Amino acid sequence: MEIQGKWTRDEEGYMSFETPELQRLYELVTDRYHQVYNRHLQEFDDEDEAYYKARSEGYEMLTDYKEINGAEEFATTYITPSHVAEVWYDLDAFTQKRIYDSGWLRIYTT
Repeated sequence: MEIQGKWTRDEEGYMSFETPELQRLYELVTDRYHQVYNRHLQEFDDEDEAYYKARSEGYEMLTDYKEINGAEEFATTYITPSHVAEVWYDLDAFTQKRIYDSGWLRIYTT
């Protein structure tokens, strides 16, 4: 299963999504990642230890360049044992700079 669509962010920082299903899956993946990471952060009180412990359980958040749809994109990727969510940004047509209040989201099952 794969779903892809647009997202936007308003002045207050809230994201809205092209479809309710896209929003539901985004929240499912990101909430689950943060639950696991924060549980380990509370347990170890160390960000690195929490990151590696969550990663050992199949939960990871990465921010890096990756190839998406044949193009090199700066993306945030959330990985859980059941899903991967990739979030990347629109580019200004003239300057080719990232627009941080709109972009694309792709979620697929692993």
